[in-house]
Amino acid sequence: MYNFKFADIGEGIHEGQILKWLKNEGDAVEEGETLVIVETDKVNAEIPSPVSGTLIKHGAKVGETILVGNTLAVIDDGSGGEAETSVDEKPAKVDRTDEEKASVIGEIEVSDEVIETSQEVRTETETARTLATPVARMLARDLGIDIDTVQGSGEHGRVLKEDLLKLKSESSVLVPKAVAPVLSISGDVTRVPISKTRKAIVNAMTISKANIPHTVLMDEVNISALVEFRKNTKELAEKKGIKLTYMAFIMKATLLAIKEYPIFNSSYDEAAEEIVYKNFINLGIAVDTPEGLIVPNIKNAAQMSIFELASELKALAEAATNRTLKLDQIQNGTFTITNYGALDSLFGTPIIKHPEVAILGIGKIHKKPVVIDDEIKIADILPLSIAVDHRIIDGADAGRFLIRVKEYLQNPTLLLLS
Repeated sequence: MYNFKFADIGEGIHEGQILKWLKNEGDAVEEGETLVIVETDKVNAEIPSPVSGTLIKHGAKVGETILVGNTLAVIDDGSGGEAETSVDEKPAKVDRTDEEKASVIGEIEVSDEVIETSQEVRTETETARTLATPVARMLARDLGIDIDTVQGSGEHGRVLKEDLLKLKSESSVLVPKAVAPVLSISGDVTRVPISKTRKAIVNAMTISKANIPHTVLMDEVNISALVEFRKNTKELAEKKGIKLTYMAFIMKATLLAIKEYPIFNSSYDEAAEEIVYKNFINLGIAVDTPEGLIVPNIKNAAQMSIFELASELKALAEAATNRTLKLDQIQNGTFTITNYGALDSLFGTPIIKHPEVAILGIGKIHKKPVVIDDEIKIADILPLSIAVDHRIIDGADAGRFLIRVKEYLQNPTLLLLS
């Protein structure tokens, strides 16, 4: 009997609402076949069955909310035994190294590799996450405990809820989750509960600003040559069915700059005091949707042409707006671009998406007089803002990165030759 749980998959997703069961109790199911559609605060996730067998019981009805750690479904996979359908602190009977492999999208396989940060050879198993139940992970976050420092009492050293409660009772120095101040306002007011998506944004922004010391550099770049270049290639793109926006060129310039300055495509592991470089670039694009800001990312974007980037950008933006994004499209981003120029703004101070270390902000393209060869001319100007994690990226590094992006945008032919 297989107890399939709604597990901790990261991205701030802690609960979901059952939208539709595609398999009824008593139906035969195949491994990888979609069981149910669950609405989370970011995506409507089609959840596949992790095993083949017979669906014995639904963990929740349509319209009900299911929390991380709750049983999503009980499947008779022929292994025998009985499965409990409540929140369970015991590890699943199937031999898996962590709950993440029994997540809402089945086994998560990550083929993207990590560049070594020193001469020491480190294996994947040495850098794996601490074994812990989903309930324990949520409790650790609420209590402000680094779960990697907790000695688990469960099987194979798995951290259980009891381990954290015991640690809390024994220690007087734990830092609990900050308690929000009570808002007291007199007079005629209207209170509106925030949406799930807005709640996720609140949590993400709070984590980012609380943990990452931001510093922001701003500059302008003359893109008159790029404007002309795009005009000349727009017809070719349309023949291919591609809407060629300036963002595609900006994305390409950013990707080339990241190749030269890989620190901008890293993460800072504060517990290990290590910088984790990634030899893949999953480029995130902030999309303004009716539900709030969502940041899907283009996987392995560095391998794509400008036309391919434009096509992927259009598809992601439409999926985000229509809430048809897949879970893997919002996971594992490495660098983000946000475009507040679309809202008629010139400059901004964008917030880094944790655990990334930088974000590039794009302002509104506008015309203004500039001095070129001692003459005043009208040029097309693009404002840029780069926010960086000042713990591992210095202002000088941010300046050099921005200069390189500007060079590519000022000379668009370099985007095709590099």
